[in-house]
Amino acid sequence: MHELLAVLIQIWLITLLLHEAKGSDMQYTPITKTGTGRSSICVVDSFQAPFNIGIAVTLSSTATFTVEYSLDDPSVAGYTAAAANWFVAPGFTSGSAAVAGAITIPCRAICLNISANAGTVTAQIVQAGPV
Repeated sequence: MHELLAVLIQIWLITLLLHEAKGSDMQYTPITKTGTGRSSICVVDSFQAPFNIGIAVTLSSTATFTVEYSLDDPSVAGYTAAAANWFVAPGFTSGSAAVAGAITIPCRAICLNISANAGTVTAQIVQAGPV
């Protein structure tokens, strides 16, 4: 009986660790980029239902940017953001002013891609889901 309980506890702990590693409780993540190019990525939980991510982008100066999403899985061995396939999120094309919107397309990662920048661009990202 004690062995079964020990195994169940181990399974439960592994499940919790995997759940945390996937970022599935992600609530708020800011991404900031100074200069041009792709920002760091924000890994999101593609298994949330319904899938809904709120994004608000602010600028410290003038900039031209897009918010992009990828269906490629960042947890796969050998993943690099540079090699991932990125798509411009609807409502976030060629931005040059502060903007807010939502991504409802299930995806794995989000980033900023900045083509011109005289300051800092920040995306505040919030995914609906369990706390």
